[in-house]
Amino acid sequence: MPRCREFDIDHALDQALNAFWLKGYEATSMTDLTAAMGLSKSSFYECFGSKREALLAALSRYSARELAETRRHFSADGPVAMLLAEWVRHSIDPAACRPSQRCGCLIVNIAVELAPHDREIEDAVRHHLDLLAEFLAETIQRGNADGSIPPGFEPAHSADMLLNLIAGIQVLAKGGVETHRLAAIIDVQLECLLGPSH
Repeated sequence: MPRCREFDIDHALDQALNAFWLKGYEATSMTDLTAAMGLSKSSFYECFGSKREALLAALSRYSARELAETRRHFSADGPVAMLLAEWVRHSIDPAACRPSQRCGCLIVNIAVELAPHDREIEDAVRHHLDLLAEFLAETIQRGNADGSIPPGFEPAHSADMLLNLIAGIQVLAKGGVETHRLAAIIDVQLECLLGPSH
């Protein structure tokens, strides 16, 4: 794959994931994909092999980036409950880093479109979700220890509840539900986990 050295692979993958994020996998044509990545078809095929392989590479990059940003967020000073509330509310922030306000979550989109029919894609999605759930469970344990999160729920169950909240919120946002309604849903769910003082 020598041609890969002729361009910035990470930048090309960022553009690929944005293309898949905006239109979905099936609706993104090879013309759409190579135009977004700024590659000729010959360079694309020499480096990535296929549209599906490009998606897998883009998903891997997206997962690593999102997990790193999540860890960075929770490394800040302050009670864990406050950091957790900020993290969840960021998911509906219009200024959040995504191609458009109504594109939803890339992982959720791909899970719905492809995971039921493609084992390798399913494994990639599950790997991301499992790593995120594991980190959130550890974070909730930190919140229990600092007293900002009451020990009312088992940490792994709370982490899964948060995954469900984030995924559901992104689906609703993609469907056009207004931001103020999404914010109200988040507030109710956070109150269940964190109590009324969040």
